Amino acid sequence: MNNIKVITTLLLTGAVLAGCGSEAQAAKNDRSGSSSAQNSSDITTSFNIGHLPATGHILYFIAYEEGYFKDEGLDVTLTQFSNNTEELSALESGKIDVAPINATNLINFIGEGHELQSIGGVMSDGHALVVNPEIVRGVDKKDYSLELLRGKTVILQKGSTYDIEFRIALKEAGLDLEKDIRIENTESGTTAYASLQSAEVDGAAVYAPFRQKAIDAGFVPILYCDEIDYFDHPICCRNVALSKEVSSRPEVFEAFSRAMIRASSFLESDHAGSVADAKKYLDVDEKILEEEIYNHSINNPDPDELKTVTFYNAMKELGYVDKEFDITANINNEIYENALGSLIKESPDDEFLQGLQKYHDSAKKE
Repeated sequence: MNNIKVITTLLLTGAVLAGCGSEAQAAKNDRSGSSSAQNSSDITTSFNIGHLPATGHILYFIAYEEGYFKDEGLDVTLTQFSNNTEELSALESGKIDVAPINATNLINFIGEGHELQSIGGVMSDGHALVVNPEIVRGVDKKDYSLELLRGKTVILQKGSTYDIEFRIALKEAGLDLEKDIRIENTESGTTAYASLQSAEVDGAAVYAPFRQKAIDAGFVPILYCDEIDYFDHPICCRNVALSKEVSSRPEVFEAFSRAMIRASSFLESDHAGSVADAKKYLDVDEKILEEEIYNHSINNPDPDELKTVTFYNAMKELGYVDKEFDITANINNEIYENALGSLIKESPDDEFLQGLQKYHDSAKKE
């Protein structure tokens, strides 16, 4: 299901690889606003964005390559990091203005006292629990369930978004996490994927591009995170900035949000162009890129306030929140609302923008 179809489905029923763990393969390349793709307006403001080498961060790549940042008056530098902790340090030292931080780490960082705001979404969904084909041999696909993992060994990356997602799913399926299943923690998504080669491991939670690589290698997805009813499409990476910077320069962050919204529209309307833009940043086969970007993944720039609260509650339920706090105090809807409203004012008949507005109206607290 592609992005706009997912958003539309959500609206009808009740109303975007992830970088979803705490690590990703490190690389050293920066990209600055001198790209030949950015040539349509005068540069007014320097703006630095961190990212991980992840398909889930494709909106940055599109906004850069298609010139949306420059259109919005931003002279952007994209800097690749290896994990969220590095990004947090860069934010607080003033090296970058925005970073995609996964929901688990964002909530933990705020709980530790870091003054951060979530100003929009980067991606949701994107993860799968894959198992050794022997686990489902002879079982009709319609009968796949987590009950098949009773007494089995599953690898989860501790503290990742999909660690939260699949622990909740296992609990919801009636499995005691201490007695009915052996959960082994790993520190990285790379290690989780590699663990599938072990005869002692029955399954692992993986994100892009490992999700499709595992499937291509013969492992079977027994559950995608977008199928977990508890979350109704769980959030993952959020666009995060320092609270003081958002307060002092709201117009700059609104320009950034406008570029994100425009990139999400391009992602929906031009699959080939979007994959080509992502390919410039990710050393991944184009077929895998397209599969990861357009299946079981959403790249919605909305702050998704209600789903952030749901994720916070899931972390509380699992004992991942040491001291309770009001997570909504760190979610900024105004930046996104102003950005989206200005785009709708310019193009009032744009169905994609109208769809985002309807979704947003259902995604925030009254």
